[in-house]
Amino acid sequence: MKQLQLSNPRVAAAIYLFLTFLIGVFVVLLPLNGIEGTIVLDLQNLAQKTIGIQFFQIVTYFGDFYLWVAFGLVYLFYAYFKSRKYLGSAMEIATFLVITTALTYFTKIVFARPRPDGPGLKIYGQDVISSFSYPSGHVSRAAGGFLILSRKSRTKELLAVLIIFLVSLSRIVLGAHYPTDVVGGIFLSLAARQLASLGLSFFKRHVSLQHTYGKK
Repeated sequence: MKQLQLSNPRVAAAIYLFLTFLIGVFVVLLPLNGIEGTIVLDLQNLAQKTIGIQFFQIVTYFGDFYLWVAFGLVYLFYAYFKSRKYLGSAMEIATFLVITTALTYFTKIVFARPRPDGPGLKIYGQDVISSFSYPSGHVSRAAGGFLILSRKSRTKELLAVLIIFLVSLSRIVLGAHYPTDVVGGIFLSLAARQLASLGLSFFKRHVSLQHTYGKK
């Protein structure tokens, strides 16, 4: 029964969404900002003394909204007109991006957590100041997107996990998010990925994708 639940996209999506909102409740009700702000500051200081902030300013673009939208469109057009064997993956990416963007925006509005703030803490990128912190949109996009692209390849999966980790770390080091924002972003992404998988199954059944999926 437990195995059945884990393999059921609806159940998995519900669990991940529940965890996302549970963490959101914790960050609102508990005095975590001060504790997590110290972690952000410590990581910033460590990064400045070692690898440098610039590295994380580059890595963070792997979760950028406009980068993923551009990639999703190019990938979808390529799959449809050039290689139909990628059409399922391209449609899943496109569906995932729509779902994760909507869920991230909705969750940010619900919990309205301010961006990290504290003595000595710096925010690298003024565009994030006017928006809410929980959960991380960069992480939610990167986590689900790279996991979908790396499916069925152990090497690609390991590379995807590394990139997701670096993107997650970059959002903290750059002062854009608290650690719990990153964790919430990952759970939200996993939920969106399951919902995207359900959406792909719907298209296969009702929009005749079964006639083109897997064909060149």
